[in-house]
Amino acid sequence: MMVRTVAVALVFVAAALMAVDEPVAFEWAAMGTTMRLLVRGGGAREAGEAMFAAARAAVEAVEAETSAFRPDGAVCRVSAAAGSGEWIATGPAFDAALDAALDVAAKTGGAFNPLVAPLLAARGFGRGSVSRPSDDAALRDLSAVERRPGACRLARSGMALDLGGVAKGLGADLAAAAARAAATNEFLLDAGGNLVGRGAWSVGVRDPRGAADALPLRVFPLPGGTAVSTSGNYERRAVAPDGTAAGHVFDPRTGLPVGGDVLQATAVAPSAVLADAWSTALFVLGPERGRAALSGENVAALWVLAAPDSSLRFETGP
Repeated sequence: MMVRTVAVALVFVAAALMAVDEPVAFEWAAMGTTMRLLVRGGGAREAGEAMFAAARAAVEAVEAETSAFRPDGAVCRVSAAAGSGEWIATGPAFDAALDAALDVAAKTGGAFNPLVAPLLAARGFGRGSVSRPSDDAALRDLSAVERRPGACRLARSGMALDLGGVAKGLGADLAAAAARAAATNEFLLDAGGNLVGRGAWSVGVRDPRGAADALPLRVFPLPGGTAVSTSGNYERRAVAPDGTAAGHVFDPRTGLPVGGDVLQATAVAPSAVLADAWSTALFVLGPERGRAALSGENVAALWVLAAPDSSLRFETGP
């Protein structure tokens, strides 16, 4: 069986692929990014068409519930009702995304927080669910997220959800499950840098200090049943109201953009939704505090630091 190498670090690059057993590729736009599906094996074209259709439908279902730009979706409806006391009906994708977000938030002391939408909007990153951009820390109080089966509400006016840190990962998980059910072929799914698949694949983490087409910094296998995600502050930037440039990852505890020596954090986890959330949290925390947060977790981490030839890999699982 041929093992293929894919470089990831907020981009997806197929590297040094041999002509034999070339996978069939499918692409589509969703969740503000490009989704890619590679399918290989006998009848890859026909099987891939079925897997692509199933995966695309699964991603659409997640986006419909978790997007901050769909007024009829759960994220916008819950945010619009913040402080009103009204319980808003939610669907399974919203509930799964919020479950993962709150779980990682609790385990990282708030380094990951799904209530950052007003803060991001105040810093120049527009969020459709935000009615009042604000950097008020009280609007990021996770105790104000109230839930009951199939419903959610936010206790304080001005609060707004942003599930962007988990939605693509959840979309990858559900799309991969749909693809598995549609055909038996091996595949690799990339949901905006969140990778999950079936079969023998390898992933390479790009060095953010070098050229985009440079050789990967590290290459490691991605077995079936695992997923990888990378977070960093070098791809997306905006100009804040005070005129300063900032990356799109903020520390929810301070309201400030993540700085320091950490350029990038990669997480390998049992699911894409957890890899998605953990990569962001580990980028915020950095190696020392990140290692402590990962104690007992089935997650492996790789940090890339600003110093030349400096990276730090933390092995634990999965």
